Amino acid sequence: MKKFSSLMLIALLFAACQSKESSGTDTAKADTTKYPYTLKKVSNWEMNSDTKNLMAATTLIKTFENLDTTNMSKVLADSVWFMLDGYKFKGTKPQFLKEIQMEFGKMKSFKIQMEDMESVISKDKSEEWVSLWYHQISTTKDGKSDTVSLFNDIKLKNGKVEGLSEYVQHPMKK
Repeated sequence: MKKFSSLMLIALLFAACQSKESSGTDTAKADTTKYPYTLKKVSNWEMNSDTKNLMAATTLIKTFENLDTTNMSKVLADSVWFMLDGYKFKGTKPQFLKEIQMEFGKMKSFKIQMEDMESVISKDKSEEWVSLWYHQISTTKDGKSDTVSLFNDIKLKNGKVEGLSEYVQHPMKK
């Protein structure tokens, strides 16, 4: 009888330690927090494990650093929009490249120090974005230098950059 009880106890312990199968329904609870603001649209973002968007976004920033419109053209969509510090553009890729080439003509150099990056995709796969955090040291041809901290949100579609929103933090004045 003792052997039977011991075997029964071991079997019960073994059964209790087994993981339960999921019933196929998502058991995550909806967020019922009463925030002070209501979103018009909740996109439900997830991390994007495909590295092509990170590659396109960081290549775009590298082309800025290298003052290189030839390689920049390779990562841009046919129509683009850019919102930078004091600059807005919406139009075709050739129009943007012509404008940015004029700006590059004023610059001696850019130096980028990348801090962090993240690629996300909406759960319905309708939107893809890459966020970049970095420091930029720019020097104009007349020798003026400026250092800023930047945050970029870069919108991509089919591996091409459609747009960029840039947020700049200038250093505090002493």
